[in-house]
Amino acid sequence: MKITQLLFLLALVLLSSCRDKDNNLDDSILGKWEIKEFMSLESVLYAKDADYSPIIEFNDDGTYSLQLDRNGCVGSFEFGDDDAISISAAGCTKICCDSDFSEKATAMLPQVERFVLQKNELELHVPGWGWLVLNKVSN
Repeated sequence: MKITQLLFLLALVLLSSCRDKDNNLDDSILGKWEIKEFMSLESVLYAKDADYSPIIEFNDDGTYSLQLDRNGCVGSFEFGDDDAISISAAGCTKICCDSDFSEKATAMLPQVERFVLQKNELELHVPGWGWLVLNKVSN
């Protein structure tokens, strides 16, 4: 009986250790993130309005929603090898007047090629430009 239990436990350990690394990352990135700032030479050109914080939500079905100052957007994303990520261009409503910061963030998303995740901070890196800094809001 103990041998059967031991074999069962060993099988569980082996199966859980074979889990794909990207799945763990997917789970960590899912949820709502506030776009806090840009780390780029251009960042001084796009001051963030203190009254608005763009929020992006990554969903487990590979879609995202983006709430800007006034408009809402949707798109899709997918993970590649290691830290690679591809984010589609956002389809947005055209109600009115989003800030330059929000418009720049929206324009940079499809250029993101990789991410860095550290606890509750996510960096979306754009080659030759810099990165967007996001803080976790919720799951």
